[in-house]
Amino acid sequence: MRVSAIIPAYNEAPTVGKVVATLRQVPLVDEIIVVNDGSWDDTAEVARRQGAIVIDLKRNHGKGKAMLKGAHKARGEILLFLDADLEGLTPSHVEELLRPVLNGEADMTVGVFRRGRSLTDWAQVIAPYLSGQRAIPKKLFLAAGREATGFEIEVMLSRFAREKGWRVKRVPLANMTHVMKEEKRGLARGVVARLGMYKDIATFFWRQSLKKRKFLRPALWLLFLLGGIALLGYDISHTRVARAASRQLGDLPLSGMGERILIISPHPDDEVLAAGGLIARAKSEGASVHVVFLTNGDGFRRGLEAWNGLLPPDSGDFLAYGNRRQEEASKALAILGVPPEDITFLGYPDGGLGKIWWAYWSTEKPYRSPTTHSRAVPYATALSPGAVYSGINILADLLRVIKSYQPTVVLLPDTADSHPDHWATGAFTLAALAAWEREGGGEFPKVYSYLVHSGAWQLAPALHRNAPLLPPSFFLYRGTSWYKLPLDENVLLKKKQALDEYKTQKEVMGTFFANFLRPNEIFSYLQPKSIIGNGAHLVALDPPKETFTQRLEKGGDLRALYLDVRPQSMGVKVVLWEEPDPKVTYRVGLYVWGEQPLEPPARYIFEVPPGKKGEVKWREKPVHYTGSAWVSYEDKALRIELKDFPLFPGNYLMLEAETWISQVPLDRISWQLVEIRS
Repeated sequence: MRVSAIIPAYNEAPTVGKVVATLRQVPLVDEIIVVNDGSWDDTAEVARRQGAIVIDLKRNHGKGKAMLKGAHKARGEILLFLDADLEGLTPSHVEELLRPVLNGEADMTVGVFRRGRSLTDWAQVIAPYLSGQRAIPKKLFLAAGREATGFEIEVMLSRFAREKGWRVKRVPLANMTHVMKEEKRGLARGVVARLGMYKDIATFFWRQSLKKRKFLRPALWLLFLLGGIALLGYDISHTRVARAASRQLGDLPLSGMGERILIISPHPDDEVLAAGGLIARAKSEGASVHVVFLTNGDGFRRGLEAWNGLLPPDSGDFLAYGNRRQEEASKALAILGVPPEDITFLGYPDGGLGKIWWAYWSTEKPYRSPTTHSRAVPYATALSPGAVYSGINILADLLRVIKSYQPTVVLLPDTADSHPDHWATGAFTLAALAAWEREGGGEFPKVYSYLVHSGAWQLAPALHRNAPLLPPSFFLYRGTSWYKLPLDENVLLKKKQALDEYKTQKEVMGTFFANFLRPNEIFSYLQPKSIIGNGAHLVALDPPKETFTQRLEKGGDLRALYLDVRPQSMGVKVVLWEEPDPKVTYRVGLYVWGEQPLEPPARYIFEVPPGKKGEVKWREKPVHYTGSAWVSYEDKALRIELKDFPLFPGNYLMLEAETWISQVPLDRISWQLVEIRS
């Protein structure tokens, strides 16, 4: 008997080619048909290049209709249905699905994922009738699926098989999974697509319940179950937990002996969460490690209330809590091999670093902590007790540590981290490293960023703790290299013991802590951008992330950021994934350091208000700047030109772009360090 493989596909260009290529390696498959269900990407072209027969549907009809179109076209007596977004598919998987039907042992086989990724494995264990991987005789499929149009077709096939007494065999598909809808289409579109799939299935059950009451309970349970799985998968699904995905990351090139590793941490516990394994490994291999804490974590109200039960807490309670967290940090780092002399506490305000970066650079206008009520470092054990809360003092303290320690490697929070203390810590550290180089401090060290917070990433419990830790998928496509550091059992045990010392945090963040006890840690290599000569220079890339608000306002989804350097002016070009939207506010921050790196930067913060053309709206600019700034619109971009902009060789600048609608943030290209060489 001949076999026709049918792949329904809607916007699956990144994955459909691999599925077709795998099928071509299977002698049992005589024909490969891809039903292009109204895709607007290159799905059809990719499938044809791989040798598939392509049926093009002008609009999206739904999965069931696409499968029926393919079945009517197929010449084979046996139909093999596969999803177009499979990862880890092998020829042996295909043969295992086909042989029971070809040999007359089963009327239908259903593939069930095993050891691929926790969420999809779990879903198929509970509801295997949702699987799209099936082999079935053509005549049986046409008899069962003639009324299906959408995602309910798999449920309909399973129901028909049960009613007719078909022999159905479940086939485990080891180390195989598929790309979740939230990953392929972004959070908002993925949620919409997932809800559409559940609607199709629930509608089928509801219709059956009107005929037979026994279907009512399955319909309600299915809605509850799949809704729960969807909630678990929304933001977390940006992380590929399939084994195959870990191959994207190379191993971190950690030298060990002779390295001087400086780790900058916003709060006590971040250093162990992100790099506890690295610290333990580096110390065991003879490297030197020094850890700097920008804050004592004294503003975490929920942690304080769980620790001492005082409601409401006063400023003295928050300070006592900060001292307690400092003690915990010293004990945790001692387990990892870091002595007290290699730990520095700066004592700046927890929860205030982002605000200081934006608005509190001068010592004459210090920031006030809303929890400790302090305006200056209140800890006697800090590097600079009494230093007022200002950007220039944070920069000075970081520069002092860097000068003293002379690091060869620096680990800092990623400036795209969603926690303001984290991205601001990363930005302050980059600025301090630039100041060190300006003062002749030596070769710029290797700089790696780490990630602790990104939306719901790492918040829900990991179902498989032995799965590799990976960054959210959009972090992998922004033009920087990501690396993993494998951790053996001994190192992982030390990391766990160190985290156990943070008792005040584990009490309220136990699940979050446990999610970082994985077989690896992840780091991104940061290389400062250098601009040589006039013209447009790429500063940063940003993949489409498609949050719910971005889906509503597509003109707010950032794509790239350029600096356009000219003799008497400088331009900032903001490139978008869609046309500029008149309802969106576009905001740019530009900080420039001159010859004196320990002076506050010249801060240029401006925005293009919704629907406005011409001169920009200034939120902040130096008093000495008398030039003007104008915006012009281009195809899927806008360009802001700064006239008479004072920029000289040797200047360092930092650049960021944001989009907003009303007071709701849409997207952000995080702070980037750029050196003007000529």
